[in-house]
Amino acid sequence: MTATTYRSHLEQPFKTVGLGVHVSVLRRHGGQDDGMTMVFRMDKGAQAPHHSHPGGEETYLVSGKLRVGSRVLLPGDYLWTEPGEVHDGFAEEDSLFFVVLPGGVQLTEGDHEIRPAIRTK
Repeated sequence: MTATTYRSHLEQPFKTVGLGVHVSVLRRHGGQDDGMTMVFRMDKGAQAPHHSHPGGEETYLVSGKLRVGSRVLLPGDYLWTEPGEVHDGFAEEDSLFFVVLPGGVQLTEGDHEIRPAIRTK
C-alpha cells in the first residue's frame, strides 16, 4: 500500500474563509500538530489577520503580489516564517500561493476573522 497523495487540479475545491480569501487544503499532515499543505487565493485588497504558526510557515508565491508582515513577495519568491513569528497578509494584487504549515495556525488575540477585501478600480 502507498502513502502517496495525488490530487488533480480538477479535485481542488476552494473554500472561502473570509471576504476575498479562499483556500484549498491539499493534505492534512495528521498527528497532533494540525499541519497542512494548502493553496491560497486572495483577491486584490484582501487581508488576513495577524497570526502565527507554531511550526513555522513556508510560502511560495505563484502569481500576484503579496505582503506578509513587512515583506513584499513577487512571483517565484519563497518565504520561511519562523515558529511563533506574528504577521498578517495583504494581497496587493490578486494572488495565488502555496503554503506548508507544519504546526497549523494560531490567530492573535482579538483578530478572529479574515478582514474584508477592499476593492479599488
